[in-house]
Amino acid sequence: MINNIKSIFAILAIILLLGACKKTTNTTTTTAAYQQHNQDLSNIKSESDNVNIDVNNAAGNSTFAKNTSFQAVSICGGTVDNTGLTATPQYFVINYDGTTLCSNRIRSGSIKVALVTGTHWSTAGSQLLLTYTNYKVTFPSLNNHFITFNGTKLLTDVNGINYTTYLSSGSLTATIRERSYNMTVTFENNATSNWNCARLSTWTASNYSTFATTVNGDTTIGGKIIDSWGQTRYGTNFTTQMLQPWQSGTTCGWWQPTSGNYTSVTDSFTVSALLGVNSSGTQVTSGCAYGFTLNWALTPSNITGQAILPYW
Repeated sequence: MINNIKSIFAILAIILLLGACKKTTNTTTTTAAYQQHNQDLSNIKSESDNVNIDVNNAAGNSTFAKNTSFQAVSICGGTVDNTGLTATPQYFVINYDGTTLCSNRIRSGSIKVALVTGTHWSTAGSQLLLTYTNYKVTFPSLNNHFITFNGTKLLTDVNGINYTTYLSSGSLTATIRERSYNMTVTFENNATSNWNCARLSTWTASNYSTFATTVNGDTTIGGKIIDSWGQTRYGTNFTTQMLQPWQSGTTCGWWQPTSGNYTSVTDSFTVSALLGVNSSGTQVTSGCAYGFTLNWALTPSNITGQAILPYW
């Protein structure tokens, strides 16, 4: 059962594709700022997802998931210190080596994972508190740019995870609520900012081989469903509003969402993305998509633009 559980979470990653945006014709400083903000959104969102996968892998192989003992788990560039499983509350620590290249990134630092609510992670209402200590992600393909996280994040198992049903029928549903407040993020230029997120992710499996996920914002600010908010690396405020949840899966590929619509608003520009469009920019209703449509508006210059970009 452990290997099956591990394989489920190992593939449940969603990568926000704003980082694929190509340079536009406007080359002002403001344009560079919005492009960098897009890249920061992409990196922080994707690394949050990647950490969740590592945590679920390790939690699914520990007494957190009703096992009698900790079992080995493979985490790229990471090892698990399980000595805290005898403490109250139970915890383990994932330590990253800072040298191993994993999907074009290198990770260092540590993340402590404590079971702060409930007795097993598979039980509805259980909560894991993640404490990031100098968790640094370096991107060699981006001139060794990096982001470093310090702070906490809370994961809640909303409905419980029935691994027995998956083993018997190949079906699984897992809904995870994610909260992070005042996470300190440090960038390669030593700029720092505070980031917050509120997300609700639902993962499904069928026939042992078809997987899908839906991710939506999970808090309301000013009557809008918000996914993340805080400060950019430039010290300006931002909020990212979810107009339509991200949806992706193994049918078309995790990195090719079939739907999704969101807008990130800062003090000096607004960027909106419509995911799952055809080459004309219209969102598809069936089949796999070509890419996404990006719209931007710069303030106070009122310069606007649009690009239809492929996923690959």
